[in-house]
Amino acid sequence: MEDRIKKIYEIIDSSNLDAIALVPGSNFRYVTGGNFHLMERPTVLIITRNKEVVAILPSLEVDSFNKLGINAKIISWHDKDGFQKAFVEAQNIIGKIDTLGVEGQRIRFFETQAIKESFEAIKLINAHKEISSIRLNKDEKEIQCLKKAIEISEKSLEQTIQYIKTGMSEIEIKNFLIQALYKNGGEGLSFDPIVLTGANSALPHGHSSEKNIIKKGDTLLFDFGATYEGFNADITRTFFIIEADEYQREAYHNVLDANKVGIKNSKIPKTMHDVDNETTLVLENGKFKEFIVHKTGHGLGLDVHEDPYIVRGNTASLEKGMIITVEPGLYIPGKFGIRIEDDVVITDNDPQILTSFSKELRIINNE
Repeated sequence: MEDRIKKIYEIIDSSNLDAIALVPGSNFRYVTGGNFHLMERPTVLIITRNKEVVAILPSLEVDSFNKLGINAKIISWHDKDGFQKAFVEAQNIIGKIDTLGVEGQRIRFFETQAIKESFEAIKLINAHKEISSIRLNKDEKEIQCLKKAIEISEKSLEQTIQYIKTGMSEIEIKNFLIQALYKNGGEGLSFDPIVLTGANSALPHGHSSEKNIIKKGDTLLFDFGATYEGFNADITRTFFIIEADEYQREAYHNVLDANKVGIKNSKIPKTMHDVDNETTLVLENGKFKEFIVHKTGHGLGLDVHEDPYIVRGNTASLEKGMIITVEPGLYIPGKFGIRIEDDVVITDNDPQILTSFSKELRIINNE
């Protein structure tokens, strides 16, 4: 973990900060190895330019933190006393600091308020992007964890497909999938699985319903993933129930072509803009241009959505060890939606596709 804390020191230097504060979440877990909850009790790790590490912890988390072997000064507080004195004590240890980088998308108002009340005239800087950059380039162990999460997910999807019959509801299918993910070794869910059929699948982030019943001619879209050692699989596949008409097939193959082009372009020295542009052009040059509603993809790791974001205008270059999703989609209101998503590792050569579940048009027709 010392190597990872060193990455924080580098961010402090490059961003001209006096210190960085982390709260429970992916960056906290990456730096410490500890998976703590973001709850009503503030848990804050402050790392300073002077190489001081101070952990403000609720008393019930001290033993768990000690097991991590982090060389930090621990300030614990008890529910009956409140947490403000712990922040004052942290200030006494650290001394005066002018600028503190925080995770703007993670830290909450009452935590920033506690910091401001304890550190006189401190300026809080949103350094979320800079802090999260320490996780951009995955090592082999991290890639293997994600591969395991994907393996569990794909096995569970195939079992779910074998289970499906017309007349089932989205919720019924979703619940079976969730059970399969856990039975096959998933430690958790990357997010609440999306299982959508028919017109409901035209909502990119729609919600499953007991009222939506699969029937002949429907699309059936799955967007889901298992977690393994904190790493999140993120897979989308779209199927057809009993039959698919020519309009559906044409839309499906348009998305599939875009997916393949996106993966082909996911290589150094391309930029995020290049990948999204080439992928989206395939859809824009088809017959369904008006039904494009989102970018091509995003980074994947300890967070389901993290840097880098695969979108036009992002001129950052792909780098070795990045893991991204390539997930073009088309959404035709009142009719159906189609999305195909793969998880891809950027290498020195061709992209490594971690997802292996077939993308060829598949019709579910179980007896």
